[in-house]
Amino acid sequence: MLSVRLPEDLEAQFETYCATRRLRKSQVVQAALRRLLKEEALRMDSDPFLAMVGSGNGRYTTEEVMRMSRGEDWNKP
Repeated sequence: MLSVRLPEDLEAQFETYCATRRLRKSQVVQAALRRLLKEEALRMDSDPFLAMVGSGNGRYTTEEVMRMSRGEDWNKP
């Protein structure tokens, strides 16, 4: 179960969209979320440097980031 707060203007647009297309809100949210996640995954796969965005969150170690940005021999004289 997920609950989301929307600004009034966005909620009105969302309700109009769902009503005019006779779709349930959950259908629209699920489709939009799937599309967003798929696009982001494709974008991250297409540019290895984008994979490092947010790397400060513990997803990658410093060594992994250095290897991705400078290659395997990044720490050799």
